[in-house]
Amino acid sequence: MNTPLYEKIYKYIISEIKQGKLTQGDRVPSEKDLAEQFNVSRITSKKALDLLAQNKIIERIRGKGSFVAAQQQMNDEVDDSLPLSRAEDSKLIALIIPDFDNAFGLNLVKAIERTCQQSNINLIIRRTGGRSEEEEKAIRDLVKFGVDGLIIFPVHGEHYNTELLKLVLSEFPLVLVDRYLKGIPASSVCTNNQEASEALTNYLFSLGHKDIAFLSPSPIGTSTIEERLQGFHFAYSKQGLKLNPNFLLLDLISSLPQNIEDALASTKLQADYEAIKQFIVQNPSVTAFIVCEYYLALALKNVLSQLGKSIPRDYSIVCFDCPENLYEKDTFTHIRQHEEEMGKMAVHLLKKQLRGEKIPKHTTINFSLIKGKTTSSILSTSDNTIL
Repeated sequence: MNTPLYEKIYKYIISEIKQGKLTQGDRVPSEKDLAEQFNVSRITSKKALDLLAQNKIIERIRGKGSFVAAQQQMNDEVDDSLPLSRAEDSKLIALIIPDFDNAFGLNLVKAIERTCQQSNINLIIRRTGGRSEEEEKAIRDLVKFGVDGLIIFPVHGEHYNTELLKLVLSEFPLVLVDRYLKGIPASSVCTNNQEASEALTNYLFSLGHKDIAFLSPSPIGTSTIEERLQGFHFAYSKQGLKLNPNFLLLDLISSLPQNIEDALASTKLQADYEAIKQFIVQNPSVTAFIVCEYYLALALKNVLSQLGKSIPRDYSIVCFDCPENLYEKDTFTHIRQHEEEMGKMAVHLLKKQLRGEKIPKHTTINFSLIKGKTTSSILSTSDNTIL
């Protein structure tokens, strides 16, 4: 078994004391210096210094640094063994996620839970309901509780969560799933959303569709949606086709699983229904839709049904994610994200961070395009005019 990196730092400091290079009252190298010397994160060097303090080998003085403790008179009596309660304990991590069900998230959570069990890691799960304030509270509570690391599925939002930024700046062990934060050096695991969106758009092109609409929540501040929109634009550009900017509806708000007893959720859903209906009426030439999220695709399908339109005879719909159906063909043509692989990778990367190893900032996972019941070749006789 490889020696953990924090243990190497721990034993290095003790070796320096035994050799007389560090004596009583001498200042010990800082977290930053040790991190650079051993090519590890500061969370690793901090852990080593914390353990040295716990074993009363050094004293840590806030604002001044770490110093060889006064009781270390005889260098050969210094014990280089780590406190067993800290060296051999299992880890505790938490998953913070907006919500999950069998459309997307359930298999991700199962994979994270299963991988944690196999790795002697205890797991806490907190749902935020897609609310930034709940995400901030969950981070504060869990860090205060003493979790060793976090896996976070960030909420949609134009502004970054301040508690999340604090974690990144302090190099707290952290992995983001499904999306990443632009300009923020936090490790992430997500689908290659740009390529996935291109694949969906090209599939519709192959069926003869040229006037394709794109429906999503606001892409501002959410890398997943930004990349899906970018892939849509790229697909048009590569085909040498001009995209009508009117075919973009980018301010929908009811993308999470809806609780019909939740008045706010019902209000959001009704607002999206009206926005989608107006969009369809104003863009009669559209023959196909790419929808960023499954629940918005359901809303679109219901609106079209209320307007007397048939899927896929009158319109084709593709989306990201869809519940698996064991008994019949999948309802929507969609991008299936490899949730199990994403979950395993997130735990794997977090484990490496906990060992003090450096990890890549962005890891992309492949995807599959699943053909369902909501797409067909365009009919030259189709008339989508809505009276």
